[in-house]
Amino acid sequence: MSSALGINLQRMWWRHKATHPTLQALLSEPLQSQPFQQTRYVVIDLETTALDPEQGEIASIAWVVIEQATICLNQAAHYHVRLEKEVGQSAVFHQLTDSDLEQGVHIKEALAALLPVLSHSTLVFHNAHLDMGFLNKALRALWGAPLLLPVVDTLQVERKRLQQRTEAISAGDLRLFQCRQRYGLPDVPLHDALGDALATAELWLAMQH
Repeated sequence: MSSALGINLQRMWWRHKATHPTLQALLSEPLQSQPFQQTRYVVIDLETTALDPEQGEIASIAWVVIEQATICLNQAAHYHVRLEKEVGQSAVFHQLTDSDLEQGVHIKEALAALLPVLSHSTLVFHNAHLDMGFLNKALRALWGAPLLLPVVDTLQVERKRLQQRTEAISAGDLRLFQCRQRYGLPDVPLHDALGDALATAELWLAMQH
């Protein structure tokens, strides 16, 4: 079975499980492959309270849209998310405190705002495996189905590029900060969801050139 056929069968299965109409519609859209300039990208970043979706929660989510190879800041959004548990030691990394997140929205509100943005788009992450794990866990709990959309992972793109150049990959070489440096991008503060989404969007554009 081809990978495309397999994905389409999965999408058909989950489409009938989804209870949110926008999620149903996303799973019904045809999967298309278009040139970079014509592809709409939604670059997403999460701050989480752990590195395991089974152990942690989404503390913050942000996204930035790329259309016609241009970052559209007017379509960016950023939500702090109210947690069920305390942030614990994860605050060291994302700098979000329990009092910060008490003012946040429920994860349902943040994801309900995200879903319409994803129509006819390819998702971009830096470490898609981690972020998609958290997103899909939340979406399945809320509305019965995961996101099965085209995904670009800038971490994996850079890993493949370095491997093709037979360069040794050391610990930390694939972090967002280090990847940006190799493309001549300026240093920016990281571990803020909106800042990281924008930094990843810039990295993805730099990778095309």
